Amino acid sequence: MTDEATVNEVLLAERALYRAMIDKDFAALERILAPDLVYAHSTAIAETKQEYLAGVAAGLYDYESIVSHDVRVRVHAPVALIDGVCDMRVGAKGQPKDLIHLLFVLVWVKADGAWQLEHRHAIRIKAE
Repeated sequence: MTDEATVNEVLLAERALYRAMIDKDFAALERILAPDLVYAHSTAIAETKQEYLAGVAAGLYDYESIVSHDVRVRVHAPVALIDGVCDMRVGAKGQPKDLIHLLFVLVWVKADGAWQLEHRHAIRIKAE
């Protein structure tokens, strides 16, 4: 059984992640992303935390907006799973940003009182 307070914590962590991605807030990303993160892009490329952060720093992932919907949260403490649809406007630095739609799964682990993203996996889908 999942309690509402824990679900809200996980949803706040998801929103904090997206805000940090858009703002290129590396201090926040360091806190939010687990040390052994696997970040699997919809392009079938999986990156470590260091590889992903280097890509953000290099402008490979320049996020304009990220909004999730049709989200489901399941908590199996200390692990939480979020899945749903994410609409993301993103492009490489200096390039036009495309709106993409992703079916995603985020795996969060609670460590030292905070939720950290352990694994992200996304598949590109057509707009509804």
